[in-house]
Amino acid sequence: MFSLNHRPYAAALLLALTGCGFMDLRPITCSPFPEKQGAILPSEKSPVGIRFNTAMDRFVTEKAFSVSGGGTQIKGDLSWPDGISFVPLEGWRPGVRYMLTLSGTLLALDGRETQADLHVPFYAISAAELPRLAAFSPEDGASVGVNPEEGALLVLRFSVPMNRRSAEDALSMDGVSEREYRWSNDGTELEIRPKRNLSPWTVYRWNLGGKALSAEGAPLAKEVSASFVTDADRLLPAVLEAVPLMKAEAGLWWQRTGLALEDGLGPGQAVGICFNKPMDETSVRSIRFEPSLPGSCEWWTDSAAVFVPDRDPEPETVYTMIVSSDAKDRSGLKMENDYRTFFIPDIPRLSVISLETEYAVETPENNGLFPVPVIEPDGILCVTLRFSHPFTVKAKTEAVLSLRLEPYFPGIIPQAAFRSARWLSDDLLILEWEGAKAEQEEAHYYRLSLPGGRGGIGDGRGSYFKEDIFFFLEAIKR
Repeated sequence: MFSLNHRPYAAALLLALTGCGFMDLRPITCSPFPEKQGAILPSEKSPVGIRFNTAMDRFVTEKAFSVSGGGTQIKGDLSWPDGISFVPLEGWRPGVRYMLTLSGTLLALDGRETQADLHVPFYAISAAELPRLAAFSPEDGASVGVNPEEGALLVLRFSVPMNRRSAEDALSMDGVSEREYRWSNDGTELEIRPKRNLSPWTVYRWNLGGKALSAEGAPLAKEVSASFVTDADRLLPAVLEAVPLMKAEAGLWWQRTGLALEDGLGPGQAVGICFNKPMDETSVRSIRFEPSLPGSCEWWTDSAAVFVPDRDPEPETVYTMIVSSDAKDRSGLKMENDYRTFFIPDIPRLSVISLETEYAVETPENNGLFPVPVIEPDGILCVTLRFSHPFTVKAKTEAVLSLRLEPYFPGIIPQAAFRSARWLSDDLLILEWEGAKAEQEEAHYYRLSLPGGRGGIGDGRGSYFKEDIFFFLEAIKR
């Protein structure tokens, strides 16, 4: 039972007035609950309050009554069953030291007035200490990479085991929406792991709010905020060199040819692009050629890509290989500028370097005229062609099937039938036709056609005629 300081209205009222008897001079007393200082309430909704020995002016009393905890006033519901009673709206929190206070002027309904100065500390559920964030890494303002070591972006170490869901919900982190949580050490250590790499050269801020609770339900003693910067990697990616590559033994891997790309890319070869650091796998999409060169790009090593053309580049053509500045390394850093290099493939044009007949061996020109004797009685016409490059076995067959001998002038001369083709060497071909017609009175001409271009006659190693070649053969009586 507490006795509040009693103060009468005035000296004139200490004695009874005529016909009124004596005034009630008994002190106003009260009984707080809980009564014991430092008491622990049994539940989160246990009421606290004060009982008085007389009826009180509720409005005045409520103004003098308050409950605080954790540095703030606690909101709750007031009721008057047999005094003032208070129940918190959000419930009591374990480990928080609360204070019930009655301070100021009080007024009883019978007119008595007194001064109150009552303070009763208490706890709810548990008086254990509030949880604290004992340590965290990286430190505030630290420089980190975009792909944290061992996958942990942020590590929080608490002073006591935590309610895991509440701690996760209380953590906010700018720019990292997709993350996973891993708890260890009996719920005192939390690792936050990003599901994808962070953006380079970016400030990331995080905050752990007061709604994080201990395993016993006690709130975090202090909100914590910090930041870190993903600027540990400051080396921008760049192309070191571009080189020709050829298939190694058994064609299982690529190796350097030892030549420069500018004039050393041969038939059947690929282009290696070497960077100064490991690159993101998607960076192969940043490699292109002008004029267009169809092909596929794959990774040779983690810092070198290889471009494999679907077909050999065009001979005697200047190509530009471009690696756009969109190419990025594994940290997400992009190249500062486009990389460009120029090259001409080391794939010479195929040509006929000599045309031999019984009369002469000549260096032929396209649309040139050459006299050829016709051997009777079968009308055999024979020429020997020497090419600028040796042919593969397959290319030899395809070349013979591609060339044509057709009547040219006059229109009435007969068609000569193909008789034989003999390769004396990989670059020397003898051709014979029969049924050719020659007249002394009138010249007869046949046209030998060798188709050019990529779909025409080629040596099987990437060289082919730039254009269709035509030789005009004048049939001469022998």
